[in-house]
Amino acid sequence: MSERGSGIVLVGMPASGKSTVGRLLAERLGLPHLDTDDLAARRIGMPVPDYINRHGEAAYRAEESAAVGEACAVPGAIISTGGGAALDPLNRWALWHHGTVAWLDPEAHHLLERLKADGVDRPTLQPYAPDRLTAVMAERAPVYRAADVRVDASMAPETIANEVIATLQPPAGRRLFDADVPRAHPMGPEYARIVLGVDLDDAPGGVAVVDRRLLDVAPEIVQRRGARATLPLRGGERTKRLSSLERVLEWLAAHRVERSTPLVAVGGGTIGDVAGTAAALYARGIPLVQVPTTWLAQADSAIGGKVAVDLGEAKNAVGAFWPPVSVISDVGALRPLPLGLRRDGMAESIKSAMIGDPALWTLIEQRGPAALRTDEAARYAIIERSARLKIGVCERDPYEAGERRTLNLGHTVGHAVEIESGYGLSHGAAVALGLRAATTIAIGRGAEPDLGERLDTALDAAGFQLRRAFDPDAVRTAMLGDKKRHAGRQRWILPMAIGRVVEVDDVTDEELESALAVIAA
Repeated sequence: MSERGSGIVLVGMPASGKSTVGRLLAERLGLPHLDTDDLAARRIGMPVPDYINRHGEAAYRAEESAAVGEACAVPGAIISTGGGAALDPLNRWALWHHGTVAWLDPEAHHLLERLKADGVDRPTLQPYAPDRLTAVMAERAPVYRAADVRVDASMAPETIANEVIATLQPPAGRRLFDADVPRAHPMGPEYARIVLGVDLDDAPGGVAVVDRRLLDVAPEIVQRRGARATLPLRGGERTKRLSSLERVLEWLAAHRVERSTPLVAVGGGTIGDVAGTAAALYARGIPLVQVPTTWLAQADSAIGGKVAVDLGEAKNAVGAFWPPVSVISDVGALRPLPLGLRRDGMAESIKSAMIGDPALWTLIEQRGPAALRTDEAARYAIIERSARLKIGVCERDPYEAGERRTLNLGHTVGHAVEIESGYGLSHGAAVALGLRAATTIAIGRGAEPDLGERLDTALDAAGFQLRRAFDPDAVRTAMLGDKKRHAGRQRWILPMAIGRVVEVDDVTDEELESALAVIAA
């Protein structure tokens, strides 16, 4: 378990009183006070609004991150943060480890009055209007909600300071992201809660299907879930079969599980798929809680509500859209994993970056190899950015009618190579090969010329094999069972640049042959 510092961090919207309350806390507690906006202004040599107007918000956020690091380096300090400082997951990791985090949250009309009255130019909030504040608050709410305590900042600063001092006993774990997202399903609650963090102790209760390996290497992860009955299953693609699904359904019936009882899936993507499919079918649908314990599941498969099992020649051929009612994603669960299992998830994060997050790509390039090994802050940040990309895509297209198909980047060939191997090849390794194949086709169609080289460098740095021996005819046959085919034509997602993909259905046999040749040993 990672340690938490003894400081106090104040987060919240601009004009919520963080600087004033921070100074009061420092005076009362005899501790140093640091304001990240002031630190950043000293670094850039001008007022923050002037810098943003001149260089843009993205440039300022880089300077702000350095200011956050400077503030967190002072043990026990009271830190007043800029309104957007906690948006970056690396900043948030540092701030939340610094000490107790308090969200100062005034009522909306109080906040609007303060913004109009204080005379400070805030480019990121212009114009000062209720609709603009609502939009910014919606974007930041999952970050602010992860604070240890929420304080009504409509009160006098002295009263707010008293409230913060009264709550200086933070929990051992840290929620770092806490969002309500639409479930987009006619059955069950309208929203699902998605929590990401480290050393979480959420206990949803219910009954649980767990990866049996966890019972040996990390039993505390299972125990913290508080299930009244547990069914261990072996993780891995070979478990995603109808026989396993039947076993789970019979087990639920034997335990007389009721329609309102949550089924908790504790494990990687295959456990989530089998348990999720069972939850969708049993009693015509019972609540599903995903507790992903692998990088791949936290970054991708636990989110979005697609659950399925395999048939002999068709991966994910039997399943449903059954969104979880909650996802509890604890990056601390990845500590006991072997490097190979972490690497599997990195393939999905690389995919996410190529689809729509250039900042994630930069993070992977700079700190990806370290994240696989010892850099838990970077590990968390990569997973959060991957998960948030998928959350956004699935919210806009819950039933894969359009944009959501972009999440299949690398999976057209990847799934086929996985099937050809008899599932002896891991999913992440197969996706890595699939990404290389799709990129080869894309470059032939005008993608950025260095895209293949950048992808190969990232995959190689993560330890993926760039080539593999396989039967090309078997791979082509497996592609015929791809559920993404439409009217007999194969749909492909092709990356044209980091953060930009296109969908096509006219890839020729010659293009496919060239792509397979690139990944063949």
